[in-house]
Amino acid sequence: MNSILKSISLAVILLLIYNCSNDDALTSTGNTDEYFKYTVNNGVERVFDSQAKGWFTSNTNSVYQKFFFRAGAETASGSSPIIDGSFTFQDFSTFTSTTNFGWGVSDGVTSNFYFTDIFAGNMFISSTTNLPSTPIMCTVTAHPVIVGDYIEFTFSGDYIDALDPTIQGYVEGEGRVLREMDQ
Repeated sequence: MNSILKSISLAVILLLIYNCSNDDALTSTGNTDEYFKYTVNNGVERVFDSQAKGWFTSNTNSVYQKFFFRAGAETASGSSPIIDGSFTFQDFSTFTSTTNFGWGVSDGVTSNFYFTDIFAGNMFISSTTNLPSTPIMCTVTAHPVIVGDYIEFTFSGDYIDALDPTIQGYVEGEGRVLREMDQ
């Protein structure tokens, strides 16, 4: 009886491990209007294209402003992982006229560009104490000047994970995100 229970328990554990590892397999919808996608160390591309929305936040009580974005993906298991990111700047007109953002290069107020994909365990957060020798450069090719515009951008460079400086690598990707109502 014990051996049967142990076998069943082992089978359940293996099934759970297998299903959890498959949750990470994103299923592209083929959406080319709204998406965010990236690779780490030239590995598997993670595509978030079920939706990608952004919004401007003025932060009137602060010395900086942000353009936030969120993109969602689909998986075979039905889960809906998301990534969150933002561009930080001192005023909106500077943001809409700036082409290159250096992530990991701070002007003392902003860290400029970042995103997190907690679902994959990727926490791309720049740290003021552990910066790569070269920043991740984000190039904006279309600016979301008004609601209904898209922001389009590419990014690439070396990173050091802020939570674990032993995790380092190369990240590259691109996004096309619709600007919705400001918040």
